[in-house]
Amino acid sequence: MMKHFIKSLRLKNHLLTAISFLIPVVCGAGFMIAIGLAMGGNSSADLTKSFTFWDALAKLGGTGLGMLPMIISTGIAFSIADKPGIAPGLIVGLAAEAIGAGFIGGLIGGYMAGWLVLGTIKYVKLPNWANGLMPMLIVPFIASFIGSIIMVYIIGGPIGWLTTGLTHYLSTLNGTSKLFYGLMIGVLASVDYGGPINKTVFAFVLTMQLLG
Repeated sequence: MMKHFIKSLRLKNHLLTAISFLIPVVCGAGFMIAIGLAMGGNSSADLTKSFTFWDALAKLGGTGLGMLPMIISTGIAFSIADKPGIAPGLIVGLAAEAIGAGFIGGLIGGYMAGWLVLGTIKYVKLPNWANGLMPMLIVPFIASFIGSIIMVYIIGGPIGWLTTGLTHYLSTLNGTSKLFYGLMIGVLASVDYGGPINKTVFAFVLTMQLLG
């Protein structure tokens, strides 16, 4: 029964949908920051002051990559709840970024936001004259409010600690361990060439890249 319930959640499908939204952003922003840095740009440049073209390119690319927690959260919430999930997904993703939960927080927050939207639509009932407020006000407010509170006060902290611990572990790997992990990631990424396994590996590697 538990296996059937987990399967009914379609966790993998929602993640793959979100990754399909994420990849173009990664490619666009990644090339921008790569070209900008290669040409001597500064990704920390202040664009309100003096800057070069390459500074602007690197800065905008870095800013785009910094939005990935919000993008993955929005993509998952949209996959779960369709258009009503967009606003809560974005706001919960922002909460994850603000609390330091990063990409992993955005990923978990996307599922939470999408399910909160579905729950709000199913269980919150209004008088007939107020039904028009549901998609524009009630659903986004309730789902965003509850999701953000849960992220900031309950799950954001532990996710941040997990992120920090994982980053520390990877930074202490020796040469042999790094080679093993590199080979394993390479094999998994080439198993189905753009299929579910490849995209899952991509999400993991991207998470590690964002964590530094």
